[in-house]
Amino acid sequence: MRGIARGCFGFVTIVLILAFFETKPPLLWVVPQAILAHHNAPLDRGYPRRQKVKHPLKLILDKLFRLKLARNDAGGVLAYGAVFAALAAGATAFSVDYGRISVLRTQVQNRADAGAMAGAAQLDGKDGARARAQNIAMNAISERTGISAGSSDMSIFTPTFYASYGAVPIAAVGDDDAKFIEVKVTPKQVNFMFAPILRAISGSANSNSALVGARAVAGPNPFICHAPPMMLCNPAEEDPALDLDLAANFGRQIVLKEPESGGGPWTPGNFGLLSLPDGSSGAADIEAALAATTPDDCYTLDVTTAPGSKTNKVKNGINARFDMPGGLIPPAPNVINYPRADDVITETAGRLGSGIWDIATYWAAKHEGAAVPVVLLGASRYQTYLYEQGLSYAHQGKETIYPVPDPLPAGFETVVPPPADIPVAVDPANSDDPNFDGVPVNVVATNGEARRLLKVAILNCISDGVNGKGTYPTTGNYVDIFVTETVQDPPNAAIYGEIVRPVTTISSPDFHANVRLVR
Repeated sequence: MRGIARGCFGFVTIVLILAFFETKPPLLWVVPQAILAHHNAPLDRGYPRRQKVKHPLKLILDKLFRLKLARNDAGGVLAYGAVFAALAAGATAFSVDYGRISVLRTQVQNRADAGAMAGAAQLDGKDGARARAQNIAMNAISERTGISAGSSDMSIFTPTFYASYGAVPIAAVGDDDAKFIEVKVTPKQVNFMFAPILRAISGSANSNSALVGARAVAGPNPFICHAPPMMLCNPAEEDPALDLDLAANFGRQIVLKEPESGGGPWTPGNFGLLSLPDGSSGAADIEAALAATTPDDCYTLDVTTAPGSKTNKVKNGINARFDMPGGLIPPAPNVINYPRADDVITETAGRLGSGIWDIATYWAAKHEGAAVPVVLLGASRYQTYLYEQGLSYAHQGKETIYPVPDPLPAGFETVVPPPADIPVAVDPANSDDPNFDGVPVNVVATNGEARRLLKVAILNCISDGVNGKGTYPTTGNYVDIFVTETVQDPPNAAIYGEIVRPVTTISSPDFHANVRLVR
């Protein structure tokens, strides 16, 4: 009852307010006039009573009914209802169909983004990069939609590749300069569920359907962490057979930094050194980074060269792996020096050796005259290094995988050595000399066997014109190099290494093949 009373009171209040403001003359004026007329009416001459005047409330009600309610508005609500019903139907049609378009737009954009990013991961600057990227972008991902009026498959056009993508994109001309991939999804048609309502409301005959397409542009953005500030020029620029990604080149010795006595720099002013990721390139900074177990920061796609030899600092940094008396630490678990290849010694092959070294003589000298184990016949220095530590590894020729993966790739076999047998000097006087003794005195580095591996950036020195200090692209091209021996004093302070494998996301957790969307 209380709710009903409140409703009635509210209704009466609204009616009175409308009457007060919408009657002409306004009741704000009528009411006082009625009250005055009631009190000021003259007396009838023969009678002791006032002239008969209507009660003020009666006047108000009469005025209200005469001016407002007497107007017959029957059917007005129906007209308003029809208008609002049409608007509601249009809003419903719009919201449902707009929602379907929004969902489809999201689906096709996701397809474009996924294809572009998957393809961008293949743009490594190597032969076949664009073909791999196109195949991955078009076929590796399958997306379907239940909204499109036609085929549910969301296919894409043949991708376009760019060397740069800015205000004015520049098309790529080859695999080596393809840095971005553009993916466009074939437009999908969505039919409007409420087409008749939309046509009736809009008056358009073209409100039956809409086409929804999408495109995305992505490029590789790899970065590598804990890499020393070192580079080498890509030998494949002069001879494709010398591509360091090829398994045929694994186990070949390489001169990373020539001694002052011969060979010279990689390019004018460049002796194989990089600035640190933070830009510093002082000799002390480079020494600390070369000596570090895990150098700070990460290199991105581009690196900056650090000109100059910095001979003594470089020697100290590299030799931290070998537990030299009075030198920097921590050392590797096996600090023995391995022999150089004959052709590297005589420089008949320049910086890259043939991959042949005298393991039989080495094994007899360092293992008390014993014959080289059968499983090490034809082995690389790095494989010998693992074997001497008692570490199992998988290999296919001189291609090495450590630790052993599960499952083992086809063609690989596992080598399981006996317990560690690191060379020990026969003469105690040579116990601190890595030429005779491989057992370190100081605490071994936390990264264990990887202490003697260097992740070295490969630059295209010829095509990119590497010269002095400058910033150059790596295209994410790095190689693991095993440091085969200590660096000698000047003028013979060369760095000798052995090619182990290209650095990939599989071979190294420090390599991150990121990609980024640019559109």
